[in-house]
Amino acid sequence: MGYLRRMPATLRLSLLQWTQNSTFACVAITLGTYLLRTLEFSGREVGMVYASAAIAATVSPPITGWLADKHFSADRMLVYLNLFAAVALTGCFFVDAFLPFYGLILLFNLCFMPTFSLLSSVCFHQLERPSEQFPAVRTWGTVGFTVVGFALGLLGWEPTAWPLLLGVGYCLLTATLAWGLDEIPPQPGFSWSDVGGEEVKQIFREPGMLVLMVAMLLSCIPSAFYYSFVNPFLTEIGWSAAAAKMSIGNVGEVFILLSLPFVLRKVRFRRVVFWGLFLWGARYLAFMVGRPGHQEWLLYAGIMVQGICFVWIVVAAQIYVDNRVPKSLRSTAQGLIVFANQGVGMILGSWLAGEVVNAYALADGSHDWAGIWVIPGTVGVVAALGFWAWFPRDSRFSILDSR
Repeated sequence: MGYLRRMPATLRLSLLQWTQNSTFACVAITLGTYLLRTLEFSGREVGMVYASAAIAATVSPPITGWLADKHFSADRMLVYLNLFAAVALTGCFFVDAFLPFYGLILLFNLCFMPTFSLLSSVCFHQLERPSEQFPAVRTWGTVGFTVVGFALGLLGWEPTAWPLLLGVGYCLLTATLAWGLDEIPPQPGFSWSDVGGEEVKQIFREPGMLVLMVAMLLSCIPSAFYYSFVNPFLTEIGWSAAAAKMSIGNVGEVFILLSLPFVLRKVRFRRVVFWGLFLWGARYLAFMVGRPGHQEWLLYAGIMVQGICFVWIVVAAQIYVDNRVPKSLRSTAQGLIVFANQGVGMILGSWLAGEVVNAYALADGSHDWAGIWVIPGTVGVVAALGFWAWFPRDSRFSILDSR
Protein backbone atom coordinates (compact mmCIF):
# COMPACT_ATOMS: atom_id res chain seq x y z
CA MET A 1 0.00 0.00 0.00
CA GLY A 2 2.97 2.29 0.47
CA TYR A 3 3.57 2.36 -3.28
CA LEU A 4 -0.06 3.30 -3.89
CA ARG A 5 0.23 6.24 -1.52
CA ARG A 6 3.36 7.46 -3.33
CA MET A 7 1.67 7.18 -6.73
CA PRO A 8 0.98 10.57 -8.40
CA ALA A 9 -2.61 11.70 -7.90
CA THR A 10 -3.44 11.90 -11.60
CA LEU A 11 -2.17 8.35 -12.22
CA ARG A 12 -4.00 6.92 -9.22
CA LEU A 13 -7.26 8.64 -10.15
CA SER A 14 -6.90 7.58 -13.79
CA LEU A 15 -6.49 3.94 -12.75
CA LEU A 16 -9.55 4.24 -10.52
CA GLN A 17 -11.56 5.59 -13.44
CA TRP A 18 -10.31 2.65 -15.53
CA THR A 19 -11.28 -0.06 -13.05
CA GLN A 20 -14.60 1.50 -12.00
CA ASN A 21 -15.83 1.96 -15.57
CA SER A 22 -14.57 -1.50 -16.50
CA THR A 23 -16.87 -2.88 -13.81
CA PHE A 24 -19.74 -0.89 -15.30
CA ALA A 25 -18.92 -2.23 -18.79
CA CYS A 26 -18.95 -5.82 -17.53
CA VAL A 27 -22.50 -5.36 -16.26
CA ALA A 28 -23.96 -2.91 -18.79
CA ILE A 29 -22.82 -3.93 -22.26
CA THR A 30 -23.87 -7.56 -22.68
CA LEU A 31 -26.16 -8.22 -19.71
CA GLY A 32 -29.28 -7.66 -21.83
CA THR A 33 -28.16 -10.30 -24.33
CA TYR A 34 -27.36 -12.78 -21.54
CA LEU A 35 -30.73 -12.25 -19.87
CA LEU A 36 -32.81 -12.39 -23.07
CA ARG A 37 -31.05 -15.23 -24.88
CA THR A 38 -29.57 -17.44 -22.16
CA LEU A 39 -31.79 -16.98 -19.11
CA GLU A 40 -34.82 -16.26 -21.34
CA PHE A 41 -36.06 -13.31 -19.28
CA SER A 42 -38.84 -11.27 -20.87
CA GLY A 43 -38.28 -7.75 -22.16
CA ARG A 44 -40.17 -6.45 -19.13
CA GLU A 45 -37.90 -8.39 -16.76
CA VAL A 46 -34.78 -7.11 -18.53
CA GLY A 47 -36.13 -3.59 -18.18
CA MET A 48 -36.66 -4.19 -14.46
CA VAL A 49 -33.08 -5.43 -14.06
CA TYR A 50 -31.68 -2.31 -15.71
CA ALA A 51 -34.12 -0.15 -13.74
CA SER A 52 -32.57 -1.52 -10.54
CA ALA A 53 -29.51 0.60 -11.32
CA ALA A 54 -31.74 3.63 -11.61
CA ILE A 55 -33.49 2.84 -8.33
CA ALA A 56 -30.10 2.58 -6.64
CA ALA A 57 -28.94 5.82 -8.27
CA THR A 58 -32.06 7.56 -6.97
CA VAL A 59 -31.76 6.34 -3.40
CA SER A 60 -28.09 5.93 -2.56
CA PRO A 61 -25.86 8.69 -4.07
CA PRO A 62 -27.49 11.66 -2.27
CA ILE A 63 -27.22 9.75 1.02
CA THR A 64 -23.63 8.60 0.50
CA GLY A 65 -22.68 12.04 -0.77
CA TRP A 66 -24.01 13.58 2.42
CA LEU A 67 -22.20 10.94 4.52
CA ALA A 68 -18.94 11.67 2.67
CA ASP A 69 -19.42 15.41 3.18
CA LYS A 70 -20.28 15.12 6.85
CA HIS A 71 -19.17 11.91 8.55
CA PHE A 72 -16.91 9.53 6.64
CA SER A 73 -13.85 9.64 4.41
CA ALA A 74 -14.91 9.42 0.74
CA ASP A 75 -11.93 7.23 -0.14
CA ARG A 76 -12.80 4.66 2.53
CA MET A 77 -16.41 4.61 1.36
CA LEU A 78 -15.13 3.75 -2.13
CA VAL A 79 -13.27 0.76 -0.67
CA TYR A 80 -16.14 -0.73 1.30
CA LEU A 81 -18.83 -0.09 -1.31
CA ASN A 82 -16.77 -1.87 -3.98
CA LEU A 83 -16.16 -4.84 -1.68
CA PHE A 84 -19.89 -5.22 -0.98
CA ALA A 85 -20.62 -4.80 -4.70
CA ALA A 86 -18.17 -7.61 -5.51
CA VAL A 87 -19.98 -9.98 -3.15
CA ALA A 88 -23.39 -9.21 -4.70
CA LEU A 89 -22.09 -9.56 -8.27
CA THR A 90 -20.58 -12.94 -7.40
CA GLY A 91 -24.06 -14.06 -6.40
CA CYS A 92 -25.45 -12.87 -9.76
CA PHE A 93 -22.98 -15.14 -11.53
CA PHE A 94 -24.41 -18.26 -9.88
CA VAL A 95 -28.20 -17.68 -10.08
CA ASP A 96 -30.47 -18.06 -13.10
CA ALA A 97 -33.99 -17.34 -11.79
CA PHE A 98 -35.42 -13.84 -12.08
CA LEU A 99 -36.29 -13.06 -8.45
CA PRO A 100 -32.94 -13.99 -6.84
CA PHE A 101 -31.07 -12.41 -9.74
CA TYR A 102 -33.07 -9.20 -9.38
CA GLY A 103 -32.45 -9.05 -5.63
CA LEU A 104 -28.71 -9.52 -6.05
CA ILE A 105 -28.34 -7.06 -8.93
CA LEU A 106 -30.30 -4.49 -6.92
CA LEU A 107 -27.93 -5.01 -3.98
CA PHE A 108 -24.96 -4.68 -6.33
CA ASN A 109 -26.29 -1.41 -7.74
CA LEU A 110 -27.08 0.00 -4.30
CA CYS A 111 -23.39 -0.42 -3.49
CA PHE A 112 -21.90 0.38 -6.89
CA MET A 113 -23.89 3.36 -8.19
CA PRO A 114 -22.79 5.77 -5.41
CA THR A 115 -19.15 5.16 -6.36
CA PHE A 116 -19.58 7.28 -9.51
CA SER A 117 -20.40 10.44 -7.56
CA LEU A 118 -17.87 9.62 -4.83
CA LEU A 119 -15.05 9.13 -7.33
CA SER A 120 -15.97 12.36 -9.14
CA SER A 121 -15.92 14.18 -5.81
CA VAL A 122 -12.52 12.66 -4.98
CA CYS A 123 -11.16 13.72 -8.38
CA PHE A 124 -12.38 17.30 -8.04
CA HIS A 125 -10.95 17.42 -4.51
CA GLN A 126 -7.47 16.09 -5.31
CA LEU A 127 -6.74 17.61 -8.72
CA GLU A 128 -5.06 21.01 -8.71
CA ARG A 129 -7.02 22.30 -11.73
CA PRO A 130 -10.06 20.02 -11.82
CA SER A 131 -11.98 21.81 -14.58
CA GLU A 132 -9.05 21.31 -16.94
CA GLN A 133 -7.60 18.03 -15.60
CA PHE A 134 -10.77 16.05 -14.92
CA PRO A 135 -11.65 15.32 -18.59
CA ALA A 136 -8.20 13.77 -19.16
CA VAL A 137 -8.49 11.66 -15.99
CA ARG A 138 -12.05 10.64 -16.88
CA THR A 139 -10.79 9.57 -20.31
CA TRP A 140 -9.20 6.51 -18.74
CA GLY A 141 -12.62 5.38 -17.59
CA THR A 142 -13.71 5.41 -21.21
CA VAL A 143 -10.57 3.50 -22.20
CA GLY A 144 -11.38 0.82 -19.63
CA PHE A 145 -15.00 0.62 -20.79
CA THR A 146 -13.83 0.31 -24.41
CA VAL A 147 -11.27 -2.41 -23.72
CA VAL A 148 -13.84 -4.51 -21.86
CA GLY A 149 -16.43 -4.14 -24.63
CA PHE A 150 -13.90 -5.08 -27.29
CA ALA A 151 -12.70 -8.09 -25.28
CA LEU A 152 -16.22 -9.37 -24.58
CA GLY A 153 -17.04 -9.26 -28.29
CA LEU A 154 -13.85 -11.03 -29.37
CA LEU A 155 -14.20 -13.71 -26.68
CA GLY A 156 -17.83 -14.36 -27.60
CA TRP A 157 -18.94 -13.86 -24.00
CA GLU A 158 -22.07 -11.83 -24.84
CA PRO A 159 -24.60 -14.61 -24.05
CA THR A 160 -22.67 -15.87 -20.99
CA ALA A 161 -22.30 -14.96 -17.30
CA TRP A 162 -18.52 -14.62 -17.49
CA PRO A 163 -18.63 -10.80 -17.80
CA LEU A 164 -20.19 -10.70 -14.31
CA LEU A 165 -17.25 -12.59 -12.83
CA LEU A 166 -14.86 -10.27 -14.64
CA GLY A 167 -16.74 -7.38 -13.03
CA VAL A 168 -16.07 -8.90 -9.61
CA GLY A 169 -12.36 -8.76 -10.31
CA TYR A 170 -12.54 -5.11 -11.32
CA CYS A 171 -14.50 -4.26 -8.14
CA LEU A 172 -11.71 -5.78 -6.07
CA LEU A 173 -9.08 -3.84 -8.03
CA THR A 174 -11.00 -0.60 -7.47
CA ALA A 175 -11.18 -1.26 -3.73
CA THR A 176 -7.43 -1.90 -3.63
CA LEU A 177 -6.60 1.30 -5.52
CA ALA A 178 -9.00 3.37 -3.42
CA TRP A 179 -7.25 2.20 -0.27
CA GLY A 180 -4.13 3.95 -1.56
CA LEU A 181 -5.81 7.34 -1.86
CA ASP A 182 -4.83 10.24 0.34
CA GLU A 183 -7.48 10.52 3.01
CA ILE A 184 -10.20 13.06 2.30
CA PRO A 185 -11.63 14.08 5.67
CA PRO A 186 -15.30 14.98 6.06
CA GLN A 187 -16.04 18.66 5.55
CA PRO A 188 -16.84 20.07 9.00
CA GLY A 189 -18.63 23.09 7.58
CA PHE A 190 -21.56 21.13 6.17
CA SER A 191 -24.93 20.80 7.84
CA TRP A 192 -28.40 20.14 6.49
CA SER A 193 -29.25 23.79 7.07
CA ASP A 194 -26.68 24.69 4.40
CA VAL A 195 -28.89 23.05 1.77
CA GLY A 196 -31.39 25.83 2.35
CA GLY A 197 -28.70 28.50 2.39
CA GLU A 198 -28.85 31.52 0.12
CA GLU A 199 -25.97 30.40 -2.12
CA VAL A 200 -27.54 27.03 -2.88
CA LYS A 201 -30.98 28.60 -3.30
CA GLN A 202 -29.47 30.96 -5.85
CA ILE A 203 -28.13 28.01 -7.85
CA PHE A 204 -31.54 26.37 -8.11
CA ARG A 205 -33.28 29.66 -8.81
CA GLU A 206 -31.09 29.96 -11.89
CA PRO A 207 -33.32 28.90 -14.83
CA GLY A 208 -30.39 27.30 -16.60
CA MET A 209 -29.81 24.85 -13.76
CA LEU A 210 -33.43 23.70 -13.68
CA VAL A 211 -33.57 23.28 -17.46
CA LEU A 212 -30.28 21.35 -17.41
CA MET A 213 -31.56 18.93 -14.77
CA VAL A 214 -34.78 18.30 -16.71
CA ALA A 215 -32.80 17.76 -19.92
CA MET A 216 -30.55 15.25 -18.16
CA LEU A 217 -33.59 13.38 -16.88
CA LEU A 218 -35.06 13.18 -20.40
CA SER A 219 -31.73 12.09 -21.90
CA CYS A 220 -31.92 9.01 -19.69
CA ILE A 221 -34.77 7.62 -21.81
CA PRO A 222 -32.77 7.15 -25.04
CA SER A 223 -29.78 6.22 -22.87
CA ALA A 224 -31.75 3.40 -21.21
CA PHE A 225 -32.75 1.99 -24.61
CA TYR A 226 -29.10 2.08 -25.72
CA TYR A 227 -27.54 0.34 -22.73
CA SER A 228 -30.34 -2.22 -22.31
CA PHE A 229 -31.20 -3.23 -25.85
CA VAL A 230 -28.74 -2.07 -28.53
CA ASN A 231 -26.46 -5.07 -27.99
CA PRO A 232 -29.41 -7.53 -28.19
CA PHE A 233 -30.61 -5.64 -31.30
CA LEU A 234 -27.25 -5.90 -33.06
CA THR A 235 -26.93 -9.56 -32.10
CA GLU A 236 -30.46 -10.34 -33.30
CA ILE A 237 -29.96 -8.76 -36.74
CA GLY A 238 -26.84 -10.87 -37.21
CA TRP A 239 -24.06 -8.32 -36.71
CA SER A 240 -21.06 -10.39 -35.62
CA ALA A 241 -18.92 -9.36 -32.62
CA ALA A 242 -21.47 -6.69 -31.72
CA ALA A 243 -19.91 -5.80 -28.35
CA ALA A 244 -16.51 -5.28 -29.96
CA LYS A 245 -18.02 -3.04 -32.63
CA MET A 246 -19.93 -1.06 -30.00
CA SER A 247 -16.57 -0.25 -28.41
CA ILE A 248 -15.81 1.92 -31.46
CA GLY A 249 -18.09 4.53 -29.95
CA ASN A 250 -16.03 4.51 -26.78
CA VAL A 251 -12.81 5.02 -28.74
CA GLY A 252 -14.31 8.21 -30.13
CA GLU A 253 -15.38 9.15 -26.61
CA VAL A 254 -11.70 9.32 -25.59
CA PHE A 255 -11.05 12.12 -28.08
CA ILE A 256 -14.29 13.90 -27.16
CA LEU A 257 -13.28 13.85 -23.49
CA LEU A 258 -9.79 15.16 -24.18
CA SER A 259 -11.17 17.97 -26.31
CA LEU A 260 -13.87 18.99 -23.81
CA PRO A 261 -11.93 21.82 -22.07
CA PHE A 262 -11.17 23.36 -25.48
CA VAL A 263 -14.78 22.92 -26.63
CA LEU A 264 -16.18 24.55 -23.49
CA ARG A 265 -13.90 27.55 -24.03
CA LYS A 266 -14.91 28.02 -27.66
CA VAL A 267 -18.54 26.86 -27.78
CA ARG A 268 -21.42 28.00 -25.59
CA PHE A 269 -22.52 25.44 -23.04
CA ARG A 270 -26.08 25.67 -24.42
CA ARG A 271 -24.94 24.58 -27.86
CA VAL A 272 -22.78 21.74 -26.48
CA VAL A 273 -25.64 20.16 -24.53
CA PHE A 274 -28.10 20.71 -27.40
CA TRP A 275 -26.00 18.63 -29.79
CA GLY A 276 -25.48 15.94 -27.16
CA LEU A 277 -29.25 15.63 -26.72
CA PHE A 278 -30.04 15.87 -30.43
CA LEU A 279 -27.62 13.09 -31.36
CA TRP A 280 -29.12 10.85 -28.67
CA GLY A 281 -32.32 10.98 -30.71
CA ALA A 282 -30.84 11.05 -34.21
CA ARG A 283 -28.75 7.91 -33.70
CA TYR A 284 -31.92 5.82 -33.48
CA LEU A 285 -32.89 6.86 -37.00
CA ALA A 286 -29.62 5.27 -38.09
CA PHE A 287 -30.51 2.08 -36.19
CA MET A 288 -33.94 2.01 -37.83
CA VAL A 289 -32.45 1.95 -41.34
CA GLY A 290 -29.02 0.32 -41.12
CA ARG A 291 -28.61 -3.44 -41.39
CA PRO A 292 -25.64 -5.76 -42.05
CA GLY A 293 -24.95 -5.67 -45.77
CA HIS A 294 -27.54 -2.91 -46.32
CA GLN A 295 -26.47 0.62 -45.40
CA GLU A 296 -24.33 -0.93 -42.69
CA TRP A 297 -22.45 2.34 -42.29
CA LEU A 298 -25.51 3.72 -40.48
CA LEU A 299 -24.99 1.18 -37.70
CA TYR A 300 -21.42 2.41 -37.28
CA ALA A 301 -22.61 6.03 -37.39
CA GLY A 302 -25.16 5.40 -34.64
CA ILE A 303 -22.45 3.87 -32.47
CA MET A 304 -19.73 6.43 -33.17
CA VAL A 305 -21.69 9.40 -31.74
CA GLN A 306 -21.64 7.79 -28.26
CA GLY A 307 -18.85 10.11 -27.10
CA ILE A 308 -20.77 13.28 -27.90
CA CYS A 309 -23.99 11.88 -26.44
CA PHE A 310 -22.31 11.09 -23.11
CA VAL A 311 -19.52 13.64 -22.68
CA TRP A 312 -21.37 16.71 -23.92
CA ILE A 313 -24.15 16.10 -21.43
CA VAL A 314 -22.92 14.22 -18.36
CA VAL A 315 -19.26 15.21 -18.03
CA ALA A 316 -19.94 18.81 -19.05
CA ALA A 317 -22.69 18.94 -16.42
CA GLN A 318 -20.33 17.58 -13.74
CA ILE A 319 -17.90 20.42 -14.41
CA TYR A 320 -20.78 22.89 -14.64
CA VAL A 321 -22.21 21.94 -11.25
CA ASP A 322 -18.84 21.60 -9.51
CA ASN A 323 -18.10 25.22 -10.37
CA ARG A 324 -21.33 26.38 -8.72
CA VAL A 325 -21.41 24.73 -5.28
CA PRO A 326 -19.41 25.43 -2.11
CA LYS A 327 -16.57 23.03 -1.34
CA SER A 328 -18.43 21.45 1.57
CA LEU A 329 -21.26 20.37 -0.74
CA ARG A 330 -19.30 18.89 -3.65
CA SER A 331 -19.95 15.24 -2.81
CA THR A 332 -23.65 16.02 -2.41
CA ALA A 333 -23.70 17.94 -5.70
CA GLN A 334 -22.05 15.09 -7.59
CA GLY A 335 -24.59 12.76 -6.00
CA LEU A 336 -27.35 14.93 -7.43
CA ILE A 337 -25.81 14.61 -10.89
CA VAL A 338 -25.96 10.83 -10.59
CA PHE A 339 -29.51 11.20 -9.24
CA ALA A 340 -30.54 13.17 -12.34
CA ASN A 341 -28.54 11.18 -14.89
CA GLN A 342 -28.97 7.64 -13.58
CA GLY A 343 -31.84 7.94 -11.11
CA VAL A 344 -35.41 9.04 -11.77
CA GLY A 345 -34.88 9.45 -15.52
CA MET A 346 -33.28 6.03 -15.84
CA ILE A 347 -36.11 4.40 -13.87
CA LEU A 348 -38.56 5.87 -16.36
CA GLY A 349 -36.30 5.03 -19.29
CA SER A 350 -35.66 1.42 -18.24
CA TRP A 351 -39.34 0.81 -17.53
CA LEU A 352 -40.36 2.37 -20.85
CA ALA A 353 -37.67 0.46 -22.76
CA GLY A 354 -38.77 -2.86 -21.27
CA GLU A 355 -42.45 -2.20 -22.02
CA VAL A 356 -41.77 -1.06 -25.60
CA VAL A 357 -39.52 -4.04 -26.39
CA ASN A 358 -42.13 -6.34 -24.88
CA ALA A 359 -44.88 -4.74 -26.97
CA TYR A 360 -42.90 -5.10 -30.19
CA ALA A 361 -41.88 -8.74 -29.62
CA LEU A 362 -42.83 -11.01 -32.52
CA ALA A 363 -44.16 -14.55 -32.43
CA ASP A 364 -40.84 -16.08 -33.49
CA GLY A 365 -38.98 -14.42 -30.59
CA SER A 366 -37.50 -11.59 -32.67
CA HIS A 367 -38.53 -7.92 -32.44
CA ASP A 368 -39.79 -5.07 -34.61
CA TRP A 369 -36.74 -2.91 -33.94
CA ALA A 370 -37.74 -0.13 -36.34
CA GLY A 371 -40.91 0.43 -34.33
CA ILE A 372 -39.00 0.24 -31.04
CA TRP A 373 -36.44 2.89 -32.00
CA VAL A 374 -39.11 5.51 -32.82
CA ILE A 375 -39.68 6.14 -29.09
CA PRO A 376 -36.14 6.99 -27.89
CA GLY A 377 -35.41 8.83 -31.13
CA THR A 378 -38.39 11.13 -30.64
CA VAL A 379 -37.62 11.78 -26.97
CA GLY A 380 -33.99 12.73 -27.72
CA VAL A 381 -34.90 15.21 -30.44
CA VAL A 382 -37.73 16.79 -28.41
CA ALA A 383 -35.44 17.13 -25.36
CA ALA A 384 -32.83 18.87 -27.50
CA LEU A 385 -35.33 21.33 -28.94
CA GLY A 386 -36.77 22.06 -25.49
CA PHE A 387 -33.32 22.67 -24.04
CA TRP A 388 -32.46 25.02 -26.90
CA ALA A 389 -35.68 26.95 -26.38
CA TRP A 390 -35.53 27.34 -22.59
CA PHE A 391 -31.89 27.32 -21.55
CA PRO A 392 -30.65 30.94 -21.23
CA ARG A 393 -28.78 32.08 -24.32
CA ASP A 394 -26.32 34.08 -22.22
CA SER A 395 -26.03 32.03 -19.04
CA ARG A 396 -23.85 33.66 -16.41
CA PHE A 397 -22.36 30.27 -15.47
CA SER A 398 -18.71 30.07 -16.49
CA ILE A 399 -17.71 26.45 -16.97
CA LEU A 400 -13.96 26.78 -16.65
CA ASP A 401 -13.67 29.44 -13.99
CA SER A 402 -11.09 28.58 -11.38
CA ARG A 403 -12.05 28.99 -7.78
